[in-house]
Amino acid sequence: MRVLLVPEVYRRSDLSANGTVTDTLAWVGDWLERNASLHVYWLLPPREMADYTAADVHADRERVTLLEAEPYGADLEPTAMFTEDGYSEAELRAIERDIRDPGAYVDIVVDGRRAGRRTLIKWLLEGTDQWAAHVRPFDLVANVHDLQAPRKYRYCSYRNEYQGRLALCEAAFADGIWFTAPVDARAFREHADEILREDVLETALEQSVEIGSPLLFDRFEESYADRPQWLHVAGSLWDKKQAGTVLDIGALLYDRFGIQTLLTSVEEIPTEYATLEWVEAHPNADRETYERALERGDLAICASEYETLARTWFEGAASGQVLLLRDEPWVYDCVPEDYPLVAPLEDLESLAVAAVERWADAVAANRALVAHLERVRAPERVGERTYEDLRRRVDAKAAQYALEGGDAGRDVVSLVVDALAGVDEDRVALDAALERTRTVAESSGDADPEPVAGVDVIYALRALGWHDLGDSGTPTFARRTESRSGTAR
Repeated sequence: MRVLLVPEVYRRSDLSANGTVTDTLAWVGDWLERNASLHVYWLLPPREMADYTAADVHADRERVTLLEAEPYGADLEPTAMFTEDGYSEAELRAIERDIRDPGAYVDIVVDGRRAGRRTLIKWLLEGTDQWAAHVRPFDLVANVHDLQAPRKYRYCSYRNEYQGRLALCEAAFADGIWFTAPVDARAFREHADEILREDVLETALEQSVEIGSPLLFDRFEESYADRPQWLHVAGSLWDKKQAGTVLDIGALLYDRFGIQTLLTSVEEIPTEYATLEWVEAHPNADRETYERALERGDLAICASEYETLARTWFEGAASGQVLLLRDEPWVYDCVPEDYPLVAPLEDLESLAVAAVERWADAVAANRALVAHLERVRAPERVGERTYEDLRRRVDAKAAQYALEGGDAGRDVVSLVVDALAGVDEDRVALDAALERTRTVAESSGDADPEPVAGVDVIYALRALGWHDLGDSGTPTFARRTESRSGTAR
């Protein structure tokens, strides 16, 4: 199985600051353990642009290929306007160089960009002879990690109803949808129902999976102070997060209990926050600075209006920061209904005071929350959901080429049997297998032989007991007797 991953990189100068990439990294790590023949292609900004190494994205392994290319709109401001859609010429050339030219292929594309994938689909279809194939050469899955529902773009300078509706349609017309958060799956049904026929909407939802967002709990040490000394305010300072409200609470906690505020952000920190006497500010904080703050912090407050399975606050909770949450629907996608440290925005201040005054009870509640998170946001759970959908999609196509009961691909299987009759080795390069098959088809004596599509040969090889070794460059297929550990496809 071969998968092309295109996460949205919304912070292009620091790959590690993108929750989309962190999620995708967890999938890849899990998939590589589950399937010893799976190959992953990453389409990412160049390492020098996004400050990462090949090892950071598992690309130091043979079965992971890094496609580095300057993204669409790289030189334009604001960059956030261009990270969610569109493909640059450099990205298309990278796909051509590292997938098409070596004679490789992809079974599934997981695209995390909201729109603009029409160009990607056309580029990937080029050269597949898809018009002659018995099945689609690849499935395209839309990873909806942050659905642009109307409430999310009402303060945005460059989004309106048009972009929101387009994102709904692009997701609905994909071959499948991976919703990172259940709240977005619910919002998709609500808003897509306004513009799509019922049968189209139901088909899209039937082909969707709510995958969740993994937290890497082994990176954090859950330890608690005897009494709280630091409120940790972390992450971006976007309006929806209500940083001013949180810092007002911080001022109260300092006045009443002497609790100081540790402020870490991937952005510049406004002077009115950074210069407060009770604030220790770390603007443009790197991962190391953030992780030190996780160790130091005792309290965290999420006042955000909306999120999709947020990460920063829950990493704080997993590090022993007692987490207080604004009562919003998205919270309950990963927080128990009876979690006591949830309150409306206007009551967060009194909740914070109560948590400090009854610190032992607050710590006990946070411990229970972390135990719940370890179940619902476990990396292996998300890995299983995503991998099973990949496998289901490949298996559904493979069934059409089965030696018994196969339908559309039966004739191609017969051609491949004849093509490999003279192959004594236990391995064959895909390009050689394709050339042999086409030669057999052309020498059949038919005046107008049927063309042979590459995807048909790939599935015919699988039906005959050959599997892709998952190597880089030109794919190599091996007889099943040579299968390594793990599931082979």
